[in-house]
Amino acid sequence: MEKNNIKIKDHKFEIISTSGVYKTPFTIIILVEIFISGIIVVLLNLWYYSGIYYLLTSEKLFPFSPNAKWWFWLLLPLNIYGNLFLFLIVTMLISVIIFKILNKLYPPREGRFKKGSKDWKYVHRRFWTAYFPIWLARAMPFPWSDIIVYRLFGVKIGKSVVAYEGYIDPELIEIGDSSMTSLQICIFSHLIYHDEVLIKKITVGKNCVIGPHSILSPGTVLEDGAVLGAASYTRPNQILKGDLIWIGRPATKTFSLSPTKNSKENSTKKD
Repeated sequence: MEKNNIKIKDHKFEIISTSGVYKTPFTIIILVEIFISGIIVVLLNLWYYSGIYYLLTSEKLFPFSPNAKWWFWLLLPLNIYGNLFLFLIVTMLISVIIFKILNKLYPPREGRFKKGSKDWKYVHRRFWTAYFPIWLARAMPFPWSDIIVYRLFGVKIGKSVVAYEGYIDPELIEIGDSSMTSLQICIFSHLIYHDEVLIKKITVGKNCVIGPHSILSPGTVLEDGAVLGAASYTRPNQILKGDLIWIGRPATKTFSLSPTKNSKENSTKKD
């Protein structure tokens, strides 16, 4: 078996790894992102906090502290709420910069790699760099916030795509127009099993639906109009033909999307 062979012939990769990405020392990048973003948010709001201090003590905290008026108190709820979004934006921008630097140092590539290799290390580094801002975007009440973050990290997402709560890898993912992902889905362009990692592009065509609690494995291709049913998962490199409903663990059973066709088939079987 060659290192970069992406043809899955062994049975072991047919089992979906439940461990996700292994914890590495690079997870500290999340603390770095929180610290830097927090400092920037505080500095950008220093004038306002100085004004509040002036209202409480009648003394200026800094020479540039404004002579705040009573209406500064009315801005407090808006300031707190606005800073949540400011924190997201700053964290996102910092993470994207780090992510792009990592891609320049060692671009992602498809293949099958051993533990300890550069590909193994950098897939972890890119994962943890993008993890926190993606989590923040999914926690926001706006349905388009996670779409924006995914695109900034390089996920190719078409028009009118709906991405409900779930996880999508930040690299080697392409989702076509008018497709929809449901709750608690996972789209993994990487798969870890013991001491190997498989990295392969995932392509989701147009008008596809990925059902709740389902998993797409590396190399999966959903042709236009394909539907992956709830609580199903695909094998690596599996191709799901379009205009069919696929279900199973792994997804091997299919149903036509046409109710009329299904009714005719069921009537034929009964006869």
